[in-house]
Amino acid sequence: MYVMHFVVSDGIQRSILILRLSSMKKLFGLLSILLLVAAAKAQFNLGFKHLDQIAVVHGTDTLNFPWAGGLNNPQFSSLDVNIDGLNDFYAFERDGEVTRIFLRDANGGFSADMTSHKLLPKLDGSFVLFRDYDGDGKKDIFSSGYNNFGFDVHRNISDTALKFELIKQSLTYSRLGASSLYFTVPSNDLPAISDFDGDGDLDVLVQGQVDLTPFVLLYIENQSMDLYGTADSLKYRLVNPCWGHVREYISQTGWTEYVCDTGRAASQRQRHGGTTLTSLDLNNDGIKDLLTGDSYNPYLRSLINVMDNVDAEIDLTLSDTTFPAYNQPVILPNIPAAYIEDVDGDGINDMLVAPNQLTDGATSFFDTSITKEVDWYYRNTGSNLNPNFELESAGFFSGEMIDIGARSFPAMVDLNGDQLLDLVVGNEGYTIYGGTAPASLTFYENVGDSTNAIYKLQDENFANLKTYGYGYIHPTFGDLDDDGDNDMVIGTDQGILHLFRNDGTPQAPFYVLDEANYAGIDYDLSTHPFLFDLNLDGLLDLIVGDYYGRFHYHENAGTPEEHDFSMNATLFKMGNVQTFQTFGGESSVYFTRQLDSLGTNLYILQSNADGTILVYGPISDYTLDLIPQDSIILDATFTSMTGANIYGDFRDELIVGQRTGGLFALTRAKEIAVGIAEYKSSSESAIQVFPNPSDGHFNLSFNARSNEAIWIRIMDISGNMLSEKRISSTEAINYNLDLSSYADGLYIISIFQNGTQHNARLIKQ
Repeated sequence: MYVMHFVVSDGIQRSILILRLSSMKKLFGLLSILLLVAAAKAQFNLGFKHLDQIAVVHGTDTLNFPWAGGLNNPQFSSLDVNIDGLNDFYAFERDGEVTRIFLRDANGGFSADMTSHKLLPKLDGSFVLFRDYDGDGKKDIFSSGYNNFGFDVHRNISDTALKFELIKQSLTYSRLGASSLYFTVPSNDLPAISDFDGDGDLDVLVQGQVDLTPFVLLYIENQSMDLYGTADSLKYRLVNPCWGHVREYISQTGWTEYVCDTGRAASQRQRHGGTTLTSLDLNNDGIKDLLTGDSYNPYLRSLINVMDNVDAEIDLTLSDTTFPAYNQPVILPNIPAAYIEDVDGDGINDMLVAPNQLTDGATSFFDTSITKEVDWYYRNTGSNLNPNFELESAGFFSGEMIDIGARSFPAMVDLNGDQLLDLVVGNEGYTIYGGTAPASLTFYENVGDSTNAIYKLQDENFANLKTYGYGYIHPTFGDLDDDGDNDMVIGTDQGILHLFRNDGTPQAPFYVLDEANYAGIDYDLSTHPFLFDLNLDGLLDLIVGDYYGRFHYHENAGTPEEHDFSMNATLFKMGNVQTFQTFGGESSVYFTRQLDSLGTNLYILQSNADGTILVYGPISDYTLDLIPQDSIILDATFTSMTGANIYGDFRDELIVGQRTGGLFALTRAKEIAVGIAEYKSSSESAIQVFPNPSDGHFNLSFNARSNEAIWIRIMDISGNMLSEKRISSTEAINYNLDLSSYADGLYIISIFQNGTQHNARLIKQ
C-alpha cells in the first residue's frame, strides 16, 4: 500500500490510499477516476493538442492541411504509417531535423498526421530514407550516423502499430586489402540505396574519396545474398571505387569524365558542396541510371549508364542537364533531390523533387527557401522502366499548408474593424545564388465569424515592408496613440525595434515608419516584441524576447495618447530567465490572462529554438524569479507564438511559428488534466521539472535544505522502483535526468534527503 497526494484548486491536499493491484487495468481505471475528480475542481488545465479545423483559403482553394508546419528541405519516403495497407508519406525535414507525415486515404487524398512521429525513433543527421532491406515487405530506416559517420539502420517490426528496432549503428563497409571504412555522407549529400546488381539485397552508391581519388562514385555492394542466401544481413564491401568513370567537377554541369586513376589526386578544379543521387532506369535498357542534383545549381541532371549496373560507364553526352527537358525542368535552389515513389497509387513510380541544401550547410550563403512551394510532384505517364515525368504540382504537400518561406512569426490583430482577429505573419529573408529577397509580412483576413474562423490570404507583402530590407520581421500590434486603430512594432535580426504608426483607419490600416530603432532599445542579435498591459494600468507595455532566451519588460510610462518606453528595461532579464544553454534561446513570449477559467491569472509562455514552449504561472508577482510549471513539446524548431480567444470560449488558442515557415494551431484539450495532478508529499513540492512532458530528457531542480546526500528514485505508476541513485546536494541544483530508454507513460520521481521526501510526476511521450 502507498499514498498518492493530489493538490486541487481549493488548495486542499487530498491523500488517498491505493492498494497494490494485481491488475494494471484496475490501476489505470482507478487513476483515471482520481484524475477526473481532480480535474473537476481545477482552475488550470494546460494540455494542448493540434487543431486543424480552422479553414485557410488561398485564392479559391481551401488548403487541405494549412496548419501542418511548412517545409524547407524535405526528404520523402513512402511508408505505411497507420498499418492500413496504403502507402502514406514520411518527410524528414532536414531544416531542424523534424518530421512531417501525410496519411493517404482510400480515395488517394492526403491528410497531415501530427501525432504518429512519436512512433518513430529519434532521427537526425543529413538524411533519412525508408528502404526494405530484409525483403519482408515493410520499409526499414537508413539514416546518417552520429556526425555523419556510418549509417544507422532501424528494422521495421510493425504488427498492428508502427514499430522499429535499431539493428545496426554506424554501419561500415570492407575494402579488399585495406581497413574498413564508415559509410560517410557529407551534410548536403544524398546516397542512392537500391538493389543495383539485382540479387535481392540493397546496395549503396555514394559519392566519396578512396586514397587519392577525387569525389567519385563509390559502388558498395551488399554481400548478404552471396554469403547467406538471404537479404536480411548488412554486410557491405567496396566493389567499384569509380562507378561510372566520372567525377565531380567545378562547372555548371558538375561532372566530368575520369580515368579512375587512384594513384594521384585530381586537379584543383575538384570541389564538393553537395550531391544528391537517385537511381532508376530512365530508358528501358535494364541498366541503372542516375538523377543527380549539384551545388550552386537549381537543376536536376540525368547520368545515363551505357555499360553495366556494377561496372558502370556514364556517357555524359547523353545527359539531360535540365531534367526533364521534355517537360517542365526542375528549378529548385539548391541541390535538388529526386524521390521515386508511387504518389498517386496507380502502381507506377512518380517523382517528388525537393531542395536538399541547408542554409547552414557547406555553402551557407545560398538559402534553399527561395520558393514557398518546395516540393514538386511529377506524375509518371510512362512506366517504371521507361518513365515519362510530367509536372503535376509545384508544392504538392507544401502548397496545401501555410508556408511563408523560412521562419514564421505570427501575430493576431483586428485589421479591418469587424471584431474578428486577423493573422499577420512575418518571415526571414534569404540570399540565393544570383539575388536576395528581404523579409516580408503576409496578411490573412478572418472572413469567418466569431465561432468559425476562416483565414483568407490577402497580401504577401503587407504594409510593403519588403522595401526596408529587413533580415526578418517579427510583428506585434496595439493602439499606442489612442486613435482607435492598431499601430505596429516589429523586431528584427539586428536586435532593434521599429515603430510603424497606423495613419489609416480601424477598417483600412496604412502603416508609416514612425521611429526606426524604436526607443533606442537594442538587444544585440535579435528581438521578439510583444505588446501587453502587464501592470493593468490601461496602457500597453512592451516585452521583448531576445537571442539569449531572455525577455525584458519595458513599462509604458506615458499616457493613452503618448506612449513612453525607456531604452532601459524596467525589468531586465525578467524572472531571471535565460534559456540559451538549456533550450537554445531565441525566445518570443506570449503573455495572457486567458489560460484558466478565472480570466485574471497571469501566465507567460516562452518559445525556444529547440521547439520547447515553457509555461510560467499562475504568476502572482511578476517581479520575482520565474520557474517553469509546465511545457509544450512540439516537433519544430525556432518556434515563435501568439495566441487569442478565437472561438469566444474564454480560453486561448495558440498559433505557433517555426523555422520551416509554416504554422501550428493548438487548442486546449480540456479533458486532459495536466499541471494539477502533481504527486506530492507536501502542500508545496520542492522539485521543479521541465520540460514536462518530454521525450525522456528532464531538467530537475531541487532546493536542498542541507549538505547531506540525496537519493533520487524513479517509480512507475504501480509503485515499482525502477532506479535509484545517490547524488550530492550541489548536483541537485540542476540535475539532468534521462528516461529515454523507458517506455512512454507516467512516472513518479521521489527525492529523499535527511528524512524528508518530495515527489513529482513526470510524463514521457
